[in-house]
Amino acid sequence: MASWMPLTGTTVLAVTMFLAHSFERVSPSWRKWCGQHLDFTGEALLQGKLWVLFSSSFFHGTNSHLLREVFLLILAGAPAEEELGTFVFLVVFLLSGACGCWLSWLTLRHQLRHSADFASMPVEHVDAVANLSNSRGSSACVYGAAVLGILVAGHQSLAASFRLSSPQAKAMLVGARLAPEFVSPVSTRLRKHLPFYVSACTALVYLAACAPADLTVSNAILVWFAFHCFFRTFPNILALDVREYAATDFAGHIYGALFAAMCGTCHLILQSQALPALQSWLALLVLLVATLP
Repeated sequence: MASWMPLTGTTVLAVTMFLAHSFERVSPSWRKWCGQHLDFTGEALLQGKLWVLFSSSFFHGTNSHLLREVFLLILAGAPAEEELGTFVFLVVFLLSGACGCWLSWLTLRHQLRHSADFASMPVEHVDAVANLSNSRGSSACVYGAAVLGILVAGHQSLAASFRLSSPQAKAMLVGARLAPEFVSPVSTRLRKHLPFYVSACTALVYLAACAPADLTVSNAILVWFAFHCFFRTFPNILALDVREYAATDFAGHIYGALFAAMCGTCHLILQSQALPALQSWLALLVLLVATLP
């Protein structure tokens, strides 16, 4: 069984994301340097800076985005890594992000070249616009980890995976999903009515802990993305900017998830394991909806 926050690849990835985020915010000049040399752009890729396919996944635009990604990485990544092994998990995780960056850039480039708004522009100008777009943050990687968690470790008990009691696991799941909203720069209504939201979230955490069901990893990921879709559908509840929940990197999320799905399916076939249960397919469906703009 995986112990709570062991020194594994998942932990190293989470710590690296925090360090990269902190490094970028030391000064404006450091942030500019990170943007020029470590963020993904088509122009950087065409110049041979292949490392941007991987480095861009460790930088995040906001604190709330960082927390959401890291919490989901731990939730889905730890069980998946235990099943696949650290090396395989890290390779699939990083390649999910690389595929997301590269294919989303190609998608945008294709869309711009065939858009009526850009039809009259020279091709090099259209490509210049596509090159300015970047894919920042680990959404493609983490969504890939979520797919892996569902496919190869979805049947595992959430409590057993993290060596927690069932009430503790359920309370931490809901608490971890709600916590990032309190540091979101656009949750204006939440900050204005902070006592009410703190009370409401505390009640949700308590109700989750008291719920009789013992969640599996698939159930937990389903709950996570159900919250995600709910906040995207009703952004006014927290006065959120819906763009914070949109796939602004032009399908990078779904490309990363599809790549991980291919790898997870190959693992199941090679290991002669049974296909996931119904709740796993439901979790995959909700995750797919969450990737759409």
